[in-house]
Amino acid sequence: MAQGAVVRSLVYKRRWRLKDLSVERAAQIACELGCSAPLARVLAARAPDSPAELLNHEMAQLHSPWELLGVQEAVSRIDRALHQGEKIFIQGDFDVDGITSTALLYKALRALGAQGVKVDLSDRERGHGLSDAVIRRLKDEGFSLLITADCGISEVEFVSHLQEHGIDVIISDHHHPPEPLPPAFAIINPKQPGCSYPNKDLAAVGVVFQLVRALYEHRGLPPQACEEFLDLVMLGTVGDLVPLVRHGCAENQRLVAQGLRRVAQGKASLGLRTLIAKLALDPQRLTTGDVGYIIVPKLNAANRVGDPRDAFMLLVTALPSKAEQLAAKLLAYNQDRQIAQDDLLYQAEEQLRSQPTWQNEKLIFLAGQYWNPGLIGLVASDLAEKYYRPTVLVAVGDGVSRASCRSIPGFDIMAALEKHSELFERYGGHAMAAGFSVLNENIPIVRERLCAYAREVLRDLEDPVHELETELAPEEITLETYTDLLRLAPFGMGHPTPRFLLRAAQIIEARTVGNGSQHLKLRVAAGGKEFSAIGFSLGEFAYEVERAGTVGLAFKLGCDTWTGRPQVQLEIEDILEPSE
Repeated sequence: MAQGAVVRSLVYKRRWRLKDLSVERAAQIACELGCSAPLARVLAARAPDSPAELLNHEMAQLHSPWELLGVQEAVSRIDRALHQGEKIFIQGDFDVDGITSTALLYKALRALGAQGVKVDLSDRERGHGLSDAVIRRLKDEGFSLLITADCGISEVEFVSHLQEHGIDVIISDHHHPPEPLPPAFAIINPKQPGCSYPNKDLAAVGVVFQLVRALYEHRGLPPQACEEFLDLVMLGTVGDLVPLVRHGCAENQRLVAQGLRRVAQGKASLGLRTLIAKLALDPQRLTTGDVGYIIVPKLNAANRVGDPRDAFMLLVTALPSKAEQLAAKLLAYNQDRQIAQDDLLYQAEEQLRSQPTWQNEKLIFLAGQYWNPGLIGLVASDLAEKYYRPTVLVAVGDGVSRASCRSIPGFDIMAALEKHSELFERYGGHAMAAGFSVLNENIPIVRERLCAYAREVLRDLEDPVHELETELAPEEITLETYTDLLRLAPFGMGHPTPRFLLRAAQIIEARTVGNGSQHLKLRVAAGGKEFSAIGFSLGEFAYEVERAGTVGLAFKLGCDTWTGRPQVQLEIEDILEPSE
């Protein structure tokens, strides 16, 4: 199969293509870095100009925090507040990035001797960012410095009011800045105009970490003093789904790698260690998959069906009994969240199927009374992935409703909202995920406008095309190759686990395993070798695969330790048409 050629799935409405890469460059990389040919081909496809960047996870390679516009002013102002014993207020957002950002800043300021630090987390009822109640509290209780974490970049009016009343505002945020910017004392945001910081994809917790690094350096503390916060940086970075690698910059991956290393060394915060133990995870083998799919949902459950302050307190407490209590509370929240999410997904799909022309639309738009605003984003993600359409879910409220939007590649949902901004009370987000609030009487026109916009932009929408890193020859499918590829870890958004092509595998055995025969277990032969393969949630296709006789496989390399003797295993992503 030639590079760039497209092959179709036998079981899904899905297409796959091999990435373009230079075979000559891959050979050079193998010599330069002393790595296997498969790893060299992955590096040639992902970072041909700077392959070593994806393998170097050392702290020394982080960018200088002083490159962030506004850091110098922010550090000077915080240092003055610490010297003079001023009352400092931290306003954080309610999701895991906001909670970890707030926890990091709170712990750092307390470690530097700040006594009057108070924290507020926004919630889904009130919405993101500052509020009238917070403004009143700042003035009534005599705070002289407000620092935001993962919010504030759009709060022009509130920030103007505070500055006029003698309360300085330092904004630390990573969302796209508006025009004009708030008149804050200092703004730290790598996306703001004039900021030369190379990594524009820092999560909010990464922005706060760099601020704290600069503050610690300013006060004469050694660089290692900040490393105690790396588990929080890892949590927020993975949880906010920012790219770990983009345009050859792997700083986010480096931060996540360092955070996972601290967890493995038993140096994570008490609260995180407690939660990991309750989830029966092995801290020495923790992966970004464990973090993103198991740990982060427990932390986010607090803001979806409970109180986000419980997640914050878990991450800052030093009391083992309190950590146990809070971790148990988060697990209970998550059980409630799972039940409510399943129910909401059922309601949404019932409503979707009741619309006779929904399959002709390029965008899914659903609205329901009594839908939980904390869950509509999760369900919108489920629907967008299942039906491969941008999805908008509206939780109809009393006069004003809130919506969550999730998108697909090729459709910038934030651009869609900006084009119709006059219809919204508030809106914000990114290309793939956004949200808005809207007057109830405007919901029909919003539906009409967004669906029309999607019909125009996605006129030629086809089944999604997924990328395969490279083809693996049968002799390259070994434990040694699997181990070498682990040098690329940690994986995540913008840097996924490599997926490979085996162009023709003869089916020796096909059977189902797991509860309800959910999974597909194969023995296949290729190039005179036999391999074990597992296809999670592919059990329904066992008969079709066996009948096909020979298939292509899109797969990840895994390691099966079930028998006690590690052996390489193909983790099937899709069953493909065989090719020569």
